[in-house]
Amino acid sequence: MHFGTRVRNTAFWTLDYLKGGKIKTNLKDIEHSLNNLSFEALKAKNKKVLNVLLDTAVTRSIFYSKYKGYKNLRDFPVLNKGDIKAQFNSITLQELNKEDLNKVSTSGSTGTPFSIYQSKLKQIRNTADTLYFAKDSGFTLGEKLLYLRLWSKYYRKNRIIAYLQNIEQIHIEDLDDAGIKRLLNKLERTKVPMGWLGYASGFEKICKYLEKNNAAKIDCKINSAIAMSEAITDVVKQKMDFYFNCSTVSRYSNVENGIIAQQTKNSNNFKINWASYIVEVLEMHSDNPAKKGELGRIVITDLYNLSTPMIRYDTGDVGVLGECNTNNDFPVLKTIHGRISDMLIDTSGNVISPFVVHTTLYEYSELEQFQIIQNGKKDYILKINCINNKFTKEAHFLKFFKNVLGEDANLKIEYVKEIPVLKSGKRKIVVNNFNKV
Repeated sequence: MHFGTRVRNTAFWTLDYLKGGKIKTNLKDIEHSLNNLSFEALKAKNKKVLNVLLDTAVTRSIFYSKYKGYKNLRDFPVLNKGDIKAQFNSITLQELNKEDLNKVSTSGSTGTPFSIYQSKLKQIRNTADTLYFAKDSGFTLGEKLLYLRLWSKYYRKNRIIAYLQNIEQIHIEDLDDAGIKRLLNKLERTKVPMGWLGYASGFEKICKYLEKNNAAKIDCKINSAIAMSEAITDVVKQKMDFYFNCSTVSRYSNVENGIIAQQTKNSNNFKINWASYIVEVLEMHSDNPAKKGELGRIVITDLYNLSTPMIRYDTGDVGVLGECNTNNDFPVLKTIHGRISDMLIDTSGNVISPFVVHTTLYEYSELEQFQIIQNGKKDYILKINCINNKFTKEAHFLKFFKNVLGEDANLKIEYVKEIPVLKSGKRKIVVNNFNKV
């Protein structure tokens, strides 16, 4: 372990010890739960934690008081972000000590700003979850972390905190050609081990720059890479592996809960954080469980937030639940397709995964930016920003989308100079204005 890494690692655990060792205790619990127990044994262990959550909710939450006679989790309603916002005061537990609360807020990048309270226990659990899944990706606590995201005022760390935590804050909006070149030069000058956490679109942009410039492998010491917030394609993962000599995994998390699942280095399956959540995948139009292998809504119960209970919370994301092909029997998320509003519907009414679009875009090197917008059952707009305002493969591009969406799809191409980003700094590839799946 590098000297600087060892110093920060030791300092972190010493401070935790002086505060009662709560992070270490939770980390050991997560490791034991996910590494040593069978799924049946973990469910039995979680049942005790779940009962505490549900009993607390029905006795101290006005909204949940009507469920005092519950028999199991399925007796509770499925709530989405809008439901919790509308009933926030009655859902949040009564007689809370304000000093024990932490208010977390999403950016509202999709038009729905959202805030909840988290208890101190939940904050500690989130820290332990982060350490577990970071280590699972190859990151060592104390290493330099390259953190690529939109660094708005809400998230930006001051220089002293960033230095102590060994975080390099890389702004997603700085990734023009000159900015990427400066970043790569800095990585090659840095001779200490590093981990990388960032938007998948940021990794894609860096890889496209390297490919465009016929670059060789980058001489740097990146030991881990985690893509977050957006889907990352196999193509980009392969490029990251080639240029930076490290495996890239995708993380599924949100601000209001924490890390829900993460890919392992040797599989595209998402390892679910069963130690801290109960995850359900329900049918698109009912609260019945989706069949194995069937696309459904991802609904979670946060076992450790005793402030604003998140019981059967519809995340707004969709995915496919399946069995893991390893010796343990833990169910995994085979795929995560992101927001329901990011799903295309073909002319026959079938859901089309955004991965189909993401994966194909890499074949068209002329494209700088792209977005497809569905405005009707058969009506689609393809917004294109391309190099030198010239797209030589337009006919081939249209043929591809006809094959995916249907031969009767009405496709209209609009050439634009810029496709605006969301407040979060992310740019949506798919926008569905027609059908709320």
